[in-house]
Amino acid sequence: MLTALTLAGPPASAAEGRVEPLDDHPLPVDRVGGNTAALLGLPLPTESACAVSEILEPSCGVWWGASPYDDRVEHLESAVDRDMDIVYTWRGIDQADAPGERERRMIAEGRFVHTNIEARRFERHGHPDIAYEAILDGEFDSSLRSQARTIADFDVPYFVTFDHEADADKRYRRRGTPDEFVRAWRHVVDLYREEGADNVIWVWNVTGWRDNLDRLPGLWPGDDYVDWISFEAYNMTGCDLMPHWDGVYSFEDVLRPAYEWFEEEGPEHGIDPGKPIMIGEMGTTDIGPRETLRWYADIPDVLRRYERVRAVKVWDNRVSGCDFRINSNEYARRGFELAGRDPYVNLPDRVRRMAAYAQSRD
Repeated sequence: MLTALTLAGPPASAAEGRVEPLDDHPLPVDRVGGNTAALLGLPLPTESACAVSEILEPSCGVWWGASPYDDRVEHLESAVDRDMDIVYTWRGIDQADAPGERERRMIAEGRFVHTNIEARRFERHGHPDIAYEAILDGEFDSSLRSQARTIADFDVPYFVTFDHEADADKRYRRRGTPDEFVRAWRHVVDLYREEGADNVIWVWNVTGWRDNLDRLPGLWPGDDYVDWISFEAYNMTGCDLMPHWDGVYSFEDVLRPAYEWFEEEGPEHGIDPGKPIMIGEMGTTDIGPRETLRWYADIPDVLRRYERVRAVKVWDNRVSGCDFRINSNEYARRGFELAGRDPYVNLPDRVRRMAAYAQSRD
């Protein structure tokens, strides 16, 4: 049930203003992709038409978003002179008053919101884990129903994930079995649907790391319970959390394994190969001036080769000595700026406006 809205004419050009390359680290011109063409003043790639489905899947490019540091997205938007398409927020399954004013403000200002509902008690100090069994027993039905009614009242498309990264070592089998995760996911979705939250777009988010891929079949909730597939694309060179991380991996290096797994092996596990993909979190640690800049600047051209990816969100934060904050590194900021102005991830305003009409879901 896809409602496609076709828009005639080519997209608007990239945002005004150019970003000059680093004097001491000039960008190569042997590859002229979208962002390089913009830098050189060459004609930009265009699309004669664009469609946006009822689950907000664009046919002409990629939504560009962020999980912002301290919940502040303004500095990222000022870097690229544009609003983020999607902002990631984090809530607990015990929070009856969530989503709240923060999400409401983001929506009012024209952004899409993606909220992860964690199986943790956000109303308690330390946010302790919640067993899936407690969710299945109905202990949090009241707060979940309240959340669903709030989102339904927003009356705009709204991305929701239940308990992201269920395949991660720190979560896998820690809150319950894979089967209990699947049943808890379906329980949450069913409650939201009962409360009329038909504007929710369900995003199943996993790490997508190579060593975790064999865990995914057991965690799959089913095509009827998932709209988007989401995984992550990190380079963690020098990160305290990853002492055995060897070498430096490009954005494409860390995106490819999970993407190919879903393409080649997903169908045999009942995963629809036609579902859109979201890179739920991505970023790199400091890998040197030129290399850090290039890591981000290359993202749009990489995405053009992976057509199922239709949304990307940068992780603008730090965890235990792993610093992914865009503004903490000049070269990360400049690479992010180049990427964010590329027309492939900077969809025309008319496409973003038309997406508001894609919420009419049967």
